[in-house]
Amino acid sequence: MNRRTFLSAAAATGATAALAQCTSCGGTATARPAFRYAFADDFEGPAGSAPDPSKWAYDLGGGGWGGKELEVYTSSRENSFLDGNGNLVIRATKSVQTTTVYRSARLKTLGKFSKYHGTFEARIKLDVARGLWPAWWMIGVNFPKVGWPKCGEVDILENYGSSFLVNTSVHTPDNAGTNVLTDQSAITVDDEWHTWRVWWDPVSDGFTFYKDGLKYLAVEPEQMANWCYGSGVPMFMVLNLAIGGSAGTPPDSVQFPVDLLVDYVRVW
Repeated sequence: MNRRTFLSAAAATGATAALAQCTSCGGTATARPAFRYAFADDFEGPAGSAPDPSKWAYDLGGGGWGGKELEVYTSSRENSFLDGNGNLVIRATKSVQTTTVYRSARLKTLGKFSKYHGTFEARIKLDVARGLWPAWWMIGVNFPKVGWPKCGEVDILENYGSSFLVNTSVHTPDNAGTNVLTDQSAITVDDEWHTWRVWWDPVSDGFTFYKDGLKYLAVEPEQMANWCYGSGVPMFMVLNLAIGGSAGTPPDSVQFPVDLLVDYVRVW
């Protein structure tokens, strides 16, 4: 059994049975349907090819987004591509002429996939360095209509580059609806592969977060005011590698290009 087959089987444990069940009174055995993900991308494809356009769209622009970020997001294969080994590469580049220009990519499933409640999981490898701000996060599909922060935001993984820590946050709008209330935690990380998972509970509407199968944070509605995650609005996913902003300006010691690698993203 290869790694992907094993991981898929492990993820499905408890969600479906692998063995046939027999009917009562000596009836014939009936196999249950195979486990199916609501969303799955294993990023299989030729080296240099684009991410699946049926699953991912692009945010384009930048140069000041998200709290004075430095990068400009593109849809170029220079900044997002498959590596031919089953990984998505989001690559940040730097060019220096009369000014310094950073380019990167921000991929989203808005208009392609969203889900209300369930489990969201990704296997990710970070390049931890000062000035880099990689993230995997979710936001309500009502964002284009109600704006931020009323749509809510769940940051499953953010690394600000200044330390080997990943920040995980749940944001709700403040009473004025112009800023956020936040419940968060930080957990150690390195430059190796790790699996990140969030369970959006359909009973409590709360969130539980896991790194490599170990729980490290739970956030329930009663812990925060103006909870906006039980209103029936599904969320879409975002993967990006920002430069600057809350991470600060990269020092000259950071060697570009730098990569955010994603082995898979799965939702069930």
